Amino acid sequence: MKLYVLSIVTAALFLSACEETTLTADYQKEIVVNGNLEEGRSIDTIKVQWTGEVDKEYIVANQAVVGAIVIVKTRDGSFIDTLVYDLANPGRYYSNDPNKKIKARQTYELYIKTLAPDVRIVTGTTTVPDTFSIASSTITPGDTVQYNPLAPPNNFTWTSSNNHATYLPTISSLDVNAAMIPKFFIRDTLNKDFRRPDKVGYRVGLPKEQQNTELPWIFLNYFGNTRFDVYAVDFNYSDFLNQIVTQGGELKETRYNLNGGIGVFGSQTKAKGGFTIYLKQ
Repeated sequence: MKLYVLSIVTAALFLSACEETTLTADYQKEIVVNGNLEEGRSIDTIKVQWTGEVDKEYIVANQAVVGAIVIVKTRDGSFIDTLVYDLANPGRYYSNDPNKKIKARQTYELYIKTLAPDVRIVTGTTTVPDTFSIASSTITPGDTVQYNPLAPPNNFTWTSSNNHATYLPTISSLDVNAAMIPKFFIRDTLNKDFRRPDKVGYRVGLPKEQQNTELPWIFLNYFGNTRFDVYAVDFNYSDFLNQIVTQGGELKETRYNLNGGIGVFGSQTKAKGGFTIYLKQ
């Protein structure tokens, strides 16, 4: 599920990068970075790849940055993690130490150095939002809920975080073969050729001061086990995500607090108390 979301983000960065380089007479190869740390977890993915020429097929395996030095550390030196290259996933670097967890309110620095002969150095920083919790909900966790688009929307609230730019409520379907909820305005959902989207549904950035939201039925896309979470997102990743929404996928900026490359290095904290329900027809 998360890898799918990551692929959308990465694709948007690549397209934007190619669009930017075509404004000049010659193609200028740059490093594209896509990384998002999460509080309480070890580093899952820092994606590092080269941009491609806009008029040529982009093959991910060929554009992956292999053998780079990729380090994430805190400014005070209390945390340092040298990431490992994933041979099965081109361009992915990750932590192989489960004991090195990302902490809230800490500022982390990214350092990337590519191999000779094309040596590049990319740096970036992110401050992880503070911990917070879901405070109340009109849905009881663990309940079986009847899908009813004519009923009033449910809502929930959460406590305050800090060092964040956006709250991101998220609805995710947990069942592999979950049945889609037909929508009257999407006639193709019942077509045999329709490609089902990822199981992540509702993802809407809210103002940093807002600590509540409604859950319109229309945002529920699958029956079955459904997960509700809220994330506090840092400024880097918030700017990137909100720009995709407001610009319809077109990126006007390609550097989100990165030096030496393009892309985004951000962080997020998931609210304690996220819950799952079973949504029935």
